Amino acid sequence: MGVNKMNNIFKSEWLKQKSSSDKKLLIFIPFLAIFIAFILAGPINLESFSIYWWEGIFLYTLLGLLFLADYNAEENAGSFQNISFGRNTFTIYLAKILLKLKDILISTFIFTIIFYGISRLFSGMITVDITKDFICLLLIGFSSAWTLPLLYFLSKWVNSYLLLAVNSLICLLVAPLITQTSIWFIFPYTYHYKIAHAFLHLKPSGDLDIAASGLDTMTILVVMGLSILVFASFLSLLKWRITDEQNYKKRIT
Repeated sequence: MGVNKMNNIFKSEWLKQKSSSDKKLLIFIPFLAIFIAFILAGPINLESFSIYWWEGIFLYTLLGLLFLADYNAEENAGSFQNISFGRNTFTIYLAKILLKLKDILISTFIFTIIFYGISRLFSGMITVDITKDFICLLLIGFSSAWTLPLLYFLSKWVNSYLLLAVNSLICLLVAPLITQTSIWFIFPYTYHYKIAHAFLHLKPSGDLDIAASGLDTMTILVVMGLSILVFASFLSLLKWRITDEQNYKKRIT
């Protein structure tokens, strides 16, 4: 595929996503996560609880909602018929995924800005390392990127709303338990919890691990390596599904 063709695909997807209403979620979801943390924990524990709620459910919910908005838009446009034919189908899906990761990056910036603004209001009560928090939030987002190709891959067989709900609930209810076991590495939903603990000593329960100290660089490197591997694996599965669908259509026509 030529570079110009690929650029045109990305521009087309960017224009479609630019006109969608889901962009409000990039502001609302971070605000809601921090607001709930503030209500439940107050300003003193705002740092740990805000990041806990973000990684525990709101980030994965945002990923699911961005996927759902795009899925419904394509369904309403004709059951994905505008992208289901031709050899560029996988590139279109790849453009969708990368643009949504861009949205997660924007939402992470917004989360940091909101959090920093509130921390300044209560500067006498809380002290935060905003640079360290932001880097941690970025890595949490990157370590969760594999969710998008997984959702698109499974969307052929599983209802999109069910995918959104199950994805968020697994992250909130199941992953924290597995994170604390020796087999955490085989379950990608644990990766962002390991990042938060390695960076900020934040347990999956939202409490701080007072026994931990320093930066666990090895865990961070292992988690990021695994995240890239899982992301690439689900992209490959998505590409396989698309190729299989196209071959089937050729056989019956």
